[in-house]
Amino acid sequence: MKKSFAALSFTAMLLASNSFSGASANSYSYLDEILTLQPDVSSNELMSSVEEIAKNTGETEQQILEQIYKELKNDQAQGLAEAKSNQTNGDSGGTVSVGNSTKGNFYYTPSQTAYLDHGHVGLYYTSTTIVESVPSAGVRTISTTARKVDSSGALVKSVSTTTTNRNNAANWAYSQVGQSYSYNFATNRSTGHNGAKNCSKLIWSAYKLNGNLDLDDDGGLGVYPRDVRDAPSTKLVRNI
Repeated sequence: MKKSFAALSFTAMLLASNSFSGASANSYSYLDEILTLQPDVSSNELMSSVEEIAKNTGETEQQILEQIYKELKNDQAQGLAEAKSNQTNGDSGGTVSVGNSTKGNFYYTPSQTAYLDHGHVGLYYTSTTIVESVPSAGVRTISTTARKVDSSGALVKSVSTTTTNRNNAANWAYSQVGQSYSYNFATNRSTGHNGAKNCSKLIWSAYKLNGNLDLDDDGGLGVYPRDVRDAPSTKLVRNI
């Protein structure tokens, strides 16, 4: 895949100004590779997050870029390993309705968003209404009959917490309807709970704010849909 002009220009600027003080050339290749894996995320947005994380953790920007890159590659490898013959994207597609479930549960489906098979998750706001974040619309609601997925690999899970936390998490997610979509999975744990968000950030924030649960299986810098799916505090309800 060709690197965008913006990505190349930003890398050239970094090299010229030596903004990564003492960093090896490897850090610059990490930056390029990350932007290739997440082409809809601007270099400015990425580096702003990296700088903020570096300030808060004491790690170097090079170390953070390397961690982001490895996490993205691991997620990519997992997606390829789980690949099915008929995958949908985060917006639509598929032939099987997700079906009804309990408020606060979520569904997962194999899905391609931003050129990678990150998977996709959506939260049950009511037994028949999903709240989710998709590229075309941002955070939206959709009926369970209208929300179609592929049957292979799709499932519904519950979160092991109180009914109050599940209800409050779903209500909070619903309060975000109308927020725009963010393609930034790589550092979405460190971005604000409000504002633009992708599907996994929506559910992660909902339960982080309501129950202090961390629905992130690996605890990396980014929370991806499969991280939510595989979080220890979740339980399979049914396969779709």
